[in-house]
Amino acid sequence: MKSLFLLVMALTTITAHAITVDEVTFDDKVNVAGKELVINGVGIRKATFLKIKVYYGALYLTQKSTNAGTFLGTSDPKQIVMHFVRDVDLKDLKKTYGEAFEDGNKETYKPLLPTLDAFISNIRDVKKGERMTITFLPDGAQLDLAGKVSPKIGDAAFSKALLNMYFVNPQDAGLTKGLLGN
Repeated sequence: MKSLFLLVMALTTITAHAITVDEVTFDDKVNVAGKELVINGVGIRKATFLKIKVYYGALYLTQKSTNAGTFLGTSDPKQIVMHFVRDVDLKDLKKTYGEAFEDGNKETYKPLLPTLDAFISNIRDVKKGERMTITFLPDGAQLDLAGKVSPKIGDAAFSKALLNMYFVNPQDAGLTKGLLGN
């Protein structure tokens, strides 16, 4: 009986370390490249003039920050997890990524476009309920779409440029505000 009680307490403790927003749950910590990252904030990506919810996104950092400038310049690993609440086709994802990549990197994006194309080649139509995770590493970025992990692509400059999409001239300021924990 004592071991059953300890098991129930352990499971309760594990689930107590998750963050739930509108019935979408994110772990409060993840391990990336041997480092523990903590959830910084959760935001909602909305699209079109109708502000339709597309996904809930969670940002993970080595330490919490409400200022993107604090972590954008570091080589620490970072991660964004997106939980899609609607289907999104590849055509729309490509368009959005292209525009956001350019907006977030006005002066430096052109030489990185072939690397962005290689990264996007690992994306497919995303279905409601699926998760897409981008891990930003000091030597490139890695995509995990619904459990299928793609090879790491790019270098430090590409990884930073890809992360900039969310924080430098973002397409959805509400998402950015949520990711920053504001």
